Parts: sequence; structure tokens; C-alpha cells
Amino acid sequence: MKTIIPVLHNVSSSQKVVETAKLIYGLGYKNFIVTKATGSAAQIGVPDAQKIALKKRTNFFYLGDIDDVIELFKPDLVLTVVPGKYTDTLLEDIINEIRNKEKILLIFGGMDPGLSKIEMEKGKPVSPSHIEENIGAIGLVAITLYTLLTIFE
Repeated sequence: MKTIIPVLHNVSSSQKVVETAKLIYGLGYKNFIVTKATGSAAQIGVPDAQKIALKKRTNFFYLGDIDDVIELFKPDLVLTVVPGKYTDTLLEDIINEIRNKEKILLIFGGMDPGLSKIEMEKGKPVSPSHIEENIGAIGLVAITLYTLLTIFE
């Protein structure tokens, strides 16, 4: 059974954490990880996201950094999701590669402009089709997860 795990990395907004949690669980995904939360994201957003996960009987994890997630979850594939201007690889073009993997991490940057170059290199940088500019973390999460739902349902 395929497991897709969204990761929101480097976030300071509690509202962004909560809205992303609602989006992920609302689309039917069962896991959500936040890494490197600071400020209100750490103090308010993380506990609120945990509460949402408990109510929905899903999984929420809060870890220090991307390396911790990779070490503990041992994914078959790590994708760093960025706007198209930062990568030539489209999500839709690697669907066969995704199909052949069981556990996939999708890492999204929580602050503008998104992931740093070093963070992008922790996985394979991809972009959903037609997303050239920075539309924000929640928009990128929504389009990416919905695209995968439509392909794998």
C-alpha cells in the first residue's frame, strides 16, 4: 500500500500549520509532519495540528529537521516540491517512478520563497505542472496532493 507523507518544513505561522493540517487530512491523507517550526507555529500551530490529527484519528509528527524525517521514516523516495522556476522536473513526468515506490515523502517549504537550495537537494526537486511562480506553501501543498489523488485513485 502506497504511503504519501507530506512534510511542512521551516514554518513560523501557526495559521499555516493549522490550514495545512486541515487540507492534508481533508484530502484523506493519514500522515503529516512538521519540521523546524518557530515562533507561533511551534507554540500554537503544532499543538493545534496535533489536536486536529487526534480528532480525525490520523498521524501528526513534529521533528527537528528534514534529516530526522528521512532517518526515522526511511522513505523509498523523497520529493522536494517547489515552483517550476526552480526545477525542470514536473511531478506528472515522474508518476511511473512514484508508482514503483511504497513510501514517499513530499517536502514543502513553509516560508517564502520556499526551500533553500541545500534543502531542495535532500530529495528530487519537482513541481506540479503550470506552477512557475511562488503561490505559497498552502497552494503548492493543495495542488500537489490533489494531483496525486487524481492519479492514484
